[in-house]
Amino acid sequence: MQFPYKSYETFLEGIKIYYPAGEEVHARRIVQTTMRAGELLSTLLKQPMPPLEVLLVATDDWSLAPREEAEENTDLLPYWTNVRTPGTLVVPVEVASVFGEPTQEKLAFMLYQALTLAFLEDDQRPWPDDYPLWADEWQLKVAALWLAQRLDAVQGLVNKDLREEYADIFEPEADGKTPVTIRGFDWFEDTAVEDYLTYELLLEQFAADLLAKYESDVLPHFLDLYRNGRTVLLSDDATLMLASVLGAGGEEWLESLVYF
Repeated sequence: MQFPYKSYETFLEGIKIYYPAGEEVHARRIVQTTMRAGELLSTLLKQPMPPLEVLLVATDDWSLAPREEAEENTDLLPYWTNVRTPGTLVVPVEVASVFGEPTQEKLAFMLYQALTLAFLEDDQRPWPDDYPLWADEWQLKVAALWLAQRLDAVQGLVNKDLREEYADIFEPEADGKTPVTIRGFDWFEDTAVEDYLTYELLLEQFAADLLAKYESDVLPHFLDLYRNGRTVLLSDDATLMLASVLGAGGEEWLESLVYF
């Protein structure tokens, strides 16, 4: 079955959005949030905001939302897809409960990550063909947290409740590292959503620590090195690449992070 666009309402105020009846206030908030974030990302990444639409999806229609077959976006989370033209920010009316107490700051944070991916995919510079998961994912998290701190007055983390609930994942073991690390995590088709949440929290902590110590232009400087046509990028290569952008003492700082 195809998504029931005809049964959805729509308006165009800079960005076109489709939304279920009764959700106009929610829809307008999402458009305003997306446009404000897009302006800041354009400045940070030095590229225009890509053409896009927004689809606010009722829970009963979530399984019909546009996505590529390879995408595993079955959980109730905002995501970006370019299966349609223009690409679409797909947003559930209700976010999955596993992600803690729903707040406007959390929804905005999730939107910022999806929007950042839209920007990065619109960047015409080549991606590595083979690269570690974390080398891509930290980019989204840092940009999203930077936006949350700039636009929503977030101090430190957005997901403070989850950070407290999952405090044990940040406790180092005998080797000095946490049970799961950013560089050691990998995603598979059968990875449980709770396991991926653990990884997301580690990444958010990394983003918070990075932004507390360094400026946000670390990201575009890293992209200048990362999007340079390399075929294979190993985890150690990505670490050294990021360390070089951080400058003197950067590699030592990265290695000192128990979750890295």
